Amino acid sequence: MKRYIFLLIILVQGTSCSKSFLDINESPNDPATSTSKLVLPSGIASSAYVMGGWYQLLGGFWAQHWAQSTGASQWTDWEDYSLQSDQYDTRQFGQLYSGVLSDMEYIRKETSKTKDWTYYLVATCIQSYTYQVLADLYDNIPFTEALKGTENFTPKWDNGSLVYDSLIARIDFALSQDFTIKSSSNPLATSSEIGEEDLLFQGDIDSWIQFANTLKLKIYLRQVYARPAIAKPGIEALLTEDNFLLDDAKMTAFASEQDKRNPAYETFVDRLAGNIVASATLLDTLKAIGDPRLTKIFVPSVTGKLMVGLKNGHYKTDAAIFPNIKNLATPNLGPVDPVYFFSKAECNFMLAEANLWYGSDADAKSYYEMGIQASMDKFGATNKPSLYEAGGVYEYPSSGFENKQKTIITQKWIASANSQSLEAFFDQNRTGYPNFLVISPTNVTGGKFPKRLIYPDSERKSNPNTPTQVPIYTKVWWDTKNL
Repeated sequence: MKRYIFLLIILVQGTSCSKSFLDINESPNDPATSTSKLVLPSGIASSAYVMGGWYQLLGGFWAQHWAQSTGASQWTDWEDYSLQSDQYDTRQFGQLYSGVLSDMEYIRKETSKTKDWTYYLVATCIQSYTYQVLADLYDNIPFTEALKGTENFTPKWDNGSLVYDSLIARIDFALSQDFTIKSSSNPLATSSEIGEEDLLFQGDIDSWIQFANTLKLKIYLRQVYARPAIAKPGIEALLTEDNFLLDDAKMTAFASEQDKRNPAYETFVDRLAGNIVASATLLDTLKAIGDPRLTKIFVPSVTGKLMVGLKNGHYKTDAAIFPNIKNLATPNLGPVDPVYFFSKAECNFMLAEANLWYGSDADAKSYYEMGIQASMDKFGATNKPSLYEAGGVYEYPSSGFENKQKTIITQKWIASANSQSLEAFFDQNRTGYPNFLVISPTNVTGGKFPKRLIYPDSERKSNPNTPTQVPIYTKVWWDTKNL
């Protein structure tokens, strides 16, 4: 699988190129020269590079896992909630459309013609995963008219609820197909065997079916407040089927060499060093409890070897106390850390919440505890059952829906640190938990917490169908809980 690392080099080098959506709609895949086997790893890597890099950075700050260091200023816009329309543009929004979404659309179109349903399922899963993240960030995105090439240079933007409904339908259609591999014993079958070009499961279709169901569960959980009439039957059916991911869905094709490393490490530790430190919000939470994950999630300060974090937005006010990054704890990021599409811990916490809403409370408790165990394993921490057993500080509450949801989502927030922080940001928007995040004192939003990204500058300039710009604190469609 390491031979696919070269794809990441191309992606990293390609981020310096500026493209508008007009260019994005011209698919880079030439059917005369490309095959699903060649395109698949490129698409997965394209998604992983953005999800595990720039989107992890966004989530890291807005979920208050990370903070901007004193003595530096690279990420002050993230701390101040002052991101502009030319940020998260061509290198993120543009790359996802020109990369993974176009790649997966090519595979979906070609394999639907040949009924090669294994590749079709994988492409549908990765494309749907990426579309959902975009819809959660922007509320409206180009969807039904996107990826049409020369047929449509100015696609309309569809609302997030339509995108969600369409993704469920796409996934269900893909799951309904026959994945029997064509062979001498099955000459009439039409599906192909997938190998190491599948950077997540190496062609294990059973795992991709579980991925699809787990993604559907996430889509339905997003809607428990906004559209319970849709969320409830969807979640109940999935719980009855009970075929979810039991392990990580992660990309591990990284090497400890320049341009081949984990994207968060490559960009934010190696190339833009001196900026990211531990947020006191997360660090102090773990420290107060004596959580064994503390020393796995964060590295003590260079000066004094102290486990101390910085409050978000205090990069100037606390400069006299902590002159620079050497005086503060930092995120424990490594060059070959995986990029997670789903983690085992996340899957367990989703199942805990799903059962809390529409299943068995006993199962909710069981999945909650397994989520903590999986989180300990993910960070390489020694499991400490006394934390969540009877009388422990993380014990699953015996009563109160809100108490239980708060407990589940707060543990999911901890588990997502350093790799899945954007998911924690979405959960906080949806549920209000953790409920102890603080508004950055340097905010430019009138004391309002950010809820989304604003529409990219390249789209507003090139596509007249781009919606009117809205403030960064404008809620997305599923964010309806009365907090």
